[in-house]
Amino acid sequence: MRSAIATVLAAVFVASAVRAQEDPWGDNAREPEAARETEQKPEDQKPEDLSDDDADAQAEVEKSAAELEAVRKAEEKAGLVPQAPGAGPRDGISVGLDPTDPIARDLSTALGTGLDGAPLAEPAPAGSVAAKIPELLGISDEELRAKYDIPVEMNDAVVAYIRFFQTDAREHFSKWLTRSTRYIPMMRKVLEREGLPLDTVYLAMIESGFSAYAYSFAKAAGPWQFVVGTSRRYGLLTDFWVDERRDPYKSTIAASKYLKELKARFHGDWYLAWAGYNAGEGKISRAIRKEKTTDFWRMMGRGRTLRAETKHYVPKLIAAALIAKHPERFGFHVDYDQPRDFEEVRVPDATDLHVVAKAAGIAFEELRDLNPELRRFCTPPGGYTLRLPQAKRESFLAEYEKLDAKDRLSFTEHRVEKGEPLGKIARAYGVTEAAILRTNGIRSYRQIKPGRMLVIPMAGASRGMLAGSQLEDRRARGRTQLRAAPPDPAPGAKRVSGTLYTVKAGDTLWTIAAKFSTTVDKLRKLNGLSGRRARALQVGQTIAVRES
Repeated sequence: MRSAIATVLAAVFVASAVRAQEDPWGDNAREPEAARETEQKPEDQKPEDLSDDDADAQAEVEKSAAELEAVRKAEEKAGLVPQAPGAGPRDGISVGLDPTDPIARDLSTALGTGLDGAPLAEPAPAGSVAAKIPELLGISDEELRAKYDIPVEMNDAVVAYIRFFQTDAREHFSKWLTRSTRYIPMMRKVLEREGLPLDTVYLAMIESGFSAYAYSFAKAAGPWQFVVGTSRRYGLLTDFWVDERRDPYKSTIAASKYLKELKARFHGDWYLAWAGYNAGEGKISRAIRKEKTTDFWRMMGRGRTLRAETKHYVPKLIAAALIAKHPERFGFHVDYDQPRDFEEVRVPDATDLHVVAKAAGIAFEELRDLNPELRRFCTPPGGYTLRLPQAKRESFLAEYEKLDAKDRLSFTEHRVEKGEPLGKIARAYGVTEAAILRTNGIRSYRQIKPGRMLVIPMAGASRGMLAGSQLEDRRARGRTQLRAAPPDPAPGAKRVSGTLYTVKAGDTLWTIAAKFSTTVDKLRKLNGLSGRRARALQVGQTIAVRES
């Protein structure tokens, strides 16, 4: 029964332990003032980082977030993680073991208690109880450790999580095993190149279940569950267009760098490094000074310096690694996903992902799956490197070249002026209000204030937007559209010279800049365009695109 094993393991966590030598690694050594914590506060993140993704990506994020939350609640229900914030390990651990189970009997004896709970001797230090489980009979401890390049212990806490994955979290763990082979080959190549143990991949397993879209209640994202602040330290970009925490390759590189720093900081102790990945290195350093030990397993039974989540993090990782390498022994029969083989292609312009998928001859969902870092329905302006399935690159490029600019996608920018409602802006550009809201990740009309720069979608009828030829400013429809000669410059504007270009239907400064490999700012300066003149290009107007 759960109550019996819960009592046993709760006793383990509060068991007394022999104190390590005084002041390990220097009790007076001060932690850097800017001690880096993995769990940054939400207020440290910029507002644009917290905005919702486009509908398709947001649906994947919410689905993965629900899975992580379900596992967390299962841990609470099983007693593995206390429900009350800040509660310590006295809440105990419960797993699906009958009191007569040989494991329960071994643990009780090792803990110095009978099956009735009566004390037999002084309890052993936390985490030091060696446990044998039926699934690994016939494999010695030495043989078991030889199968891993990370340190592996078999103790009461590890057994508790093995039983948790076999019972309460079985459905979710089965999905993790299925997904694991999508990313493990790539991740191990990165880990090997960075000089880390290959079995470190199982850290990503307990962090996200190998889901690129995983998102936690602590606002950590991606397979390695970075918060924005930490991810930026290791070169990951999070903005309106992309969230590279969800990029399996780039986030693995970032995680490798972080783990190497943690290992160095804690003198090669992987248990402390893993705990630091969960709690932040500063928290572990404080625990070492306060509790006078560098032994992670002894920290499990000391005070309340480390949260229960961190104390359980290491045994959870070991348990996941043990099952993942011996799934059949633990009763898991896995239908593994195929590894994601891909090749990269540079897309020069912002392009609707549905258009990309059609040109590549693949399903939209497959394209999304290979590029989970994209937050919008299109690639970012200015060009972007996409992943496509193997052998699709050349055929995609051939089809892409056949597309007109208006059939790909284009944008213009609009700075909101005082007294200018969204409906007026939408009518001026010939698009729907919903299209503007979706493109800018805006959920409330109240977010549209004077001075805010909006990105206006100017093509992509497949997404419910009008074609470029229909997007002239409706306020200018009564004006002459075609002119035989360039108009005289407006007061304050400069007469154009150099390489000239005649504006066509559907043109914007952004599309013209992309066509001539320049920037919108350069075009504005070259033609003396500012304010409304920069937003009201007319068909037949001549502008300079390069200086003479």
